[in-house]
Amino acid sequence: MDKRPVLAGDIGGTKTALALYNPDRTLLREATFINRQFSDISEVIGNFLAGEKHLPGRVCLGAAGPVRDNRVRMTNLDWVIDAEKICSCFPFDSVRLVNDLVATTAGVQHLPADGLLAVNPKERKPQGTIAVLAAGTGLGQSFAAWHENRLYPFPSEGGHATFAPRNQQQIELLTFMLKSKKHVSVEQVCSGLAIPDLFTFISSACPPPDWLNRQLRHQPDQTPTLIRAAVNALTGGPACEAAVRTMFLFVDILAAEAANLTLKSLATGGVYIGGGIPPRILPFFDTTRFMAFFSRGSFSDLLAAIPVHIILASETALTGARELAMTKR
Repeated sequence: MDKRPVLAGDIGGTKTALALYNPDRTLLREATFINRQFSDISEVIGNFLAGEKHLPGRVCLGAAGPVRDNRVRMTNLDWVIDAEKICSCFPFDSVRLVNDLVATTAGVQHLPADGLLAVNPKERKPQGTIAVLAAGTGLGQSFAAWHENRLYPFPSEGGHATFAPRNQQQIELLTFMLKSKKHVSVEQVCSGLAIPDLFTFISSACPPPDWLNRQLRHQPDQTPTLIRAAVNALTGGPACEAAVRTMFLFVDILAAEAANLTLKSLATGGVYIGGGIPPRILPFFDTTRFMAFFSRGSFSDLLAAIPVHIILASETALTGARELAMTKR
């Protein structure tokens, strides 16, 4: 048995989390880095491992983008990550690159009970396929199926599939988005990058308060401010109907897309919604409203019986990357 540590990583469009684990899976150390402060992932890894006496042997990195031949060009970040290049920089035995949602999906089955929040608390099928969506900088998707008592995660770029509006408001949103884009993907209306566009659309019929406009005026990334304004308004803070409507629209689209992935993968084992945004907007996950967008169409009864959970544990992708590093392919 290899007694060296294992290095796991979760590389998103905005930040990278790295963690070092003992072979018995106990955490040694964890750190988060802002991507724009580094030129590439090797620089991040070098910073994390600086001064480390016992370097890892096996490495698994989940990255936000399609992985081909152990190489990935990041979707929302100007990085190309190559396992062979990483191995040339460090004395690792192996480096495995996977889609970040594959890592998240691999980690879901290892979550503690308090790492999840039920939106639709139904009973899952023990050997059922599971579906995972993650709304962060982008909108990641994955699913996992059982084979010989083992759950195998599969990559997907479903977030880049075409946005299909569900009601008149969303039809108008699509029309608004098509004024500036030739193709509108789900990610472009349901992600951290999308929230300012949703807000602009909503603001045309629901003007925001002056105090919010002042806050947004000089901010390159408006999403955190809009989320904070919406949550505060919904929970008794300063009124901000435009921000509240923006986040309800976001969750409506997320619910509909979660149903799409559920049907395509027949996820009777449950749907898990992760990423950095959902845990920050929990007051907007009203079960009745969410299920009205999730459970619809010819298989509404099937969808109504699917358990839906929000992933609260921020280390899910790291846990999955750890497991994948320790597992033979």
